[in-house]
Amino acid sequence: MSKRTIAGSFALLAAPIIVIAGTFAQPTLSDEAASQVAALTGQRGAMITAMALNSIAVALLIAGVIWLALALTPRSPRLALAGGVLGVFGLLAVLFDNGVAAAFPSIVGGLDRIQATAVLDRIHSAAAIAALGPLSITGDIGLALLGIAAVKAGAPRWAGAAIVAGALGQGAGFATGTKALVITAFAVLFLGLLQAVRTLAASPGPRLAAAAGAKTAAIS
Repeated sequence: MSKRTIAGSFALLAAPIIVIAGTFAQPTLSDEAASQVAALTGQRGAMITAMALNSIAVALLIAGVIWLALALTPRSPRLALAGGVLGVFGLLAVLFDNGVAAAFPSIVGGLDRIQATAVLDRIHSAAAIAALGPLSITGDIGLALLGIAAVKAGAPRWAGAAIVAGALGQGAGFATGTKALVITAFAVLFLGLLQAVRTLAASPGPRLAAAAGAKTAAIS
């Protein structure tokens, strides 16, 4: 197994685990300013830890998606390309949103609750920030397409279904602020990605397989 494969698969599989840990630690997943201010006031450490873990997970997932798309390209080029582009694009939107949210602890720490709630509410309602939600959905679609591409590459159908369900489920979980759904979805996503990685690691690429077949035919 090459170093690139090890690094890519590690990033891909570590991301869901880190998100699950961050979600457990995060007091609230709500996008409402009042809820965020209350959490950053009463459980500041937990919120900051969760925000840091989520940002790390997104960065790892971007790297993992790029590797997965490249690994699937020889077997399913169109789906791999579409899934990789949409996945990275959507995850970059999430990463930008996390970068904006990184300023929230300082805002809440320097203002009283009423002022902090008003500032966070204005940030959330800004056109650029409000557009990030719909853009992040493309990341879920990209992951789902990569799950389908993995099946075409030889992964079991249940693995592809798990990737699709996990990708769409976690998006719904974050959109509704439902921690149980987010945790469950990422656990399912992890299982699907794990099987996809195992399939890719166990099966040679088309070029290698063709070369091996030609060599066998020559020996015969």
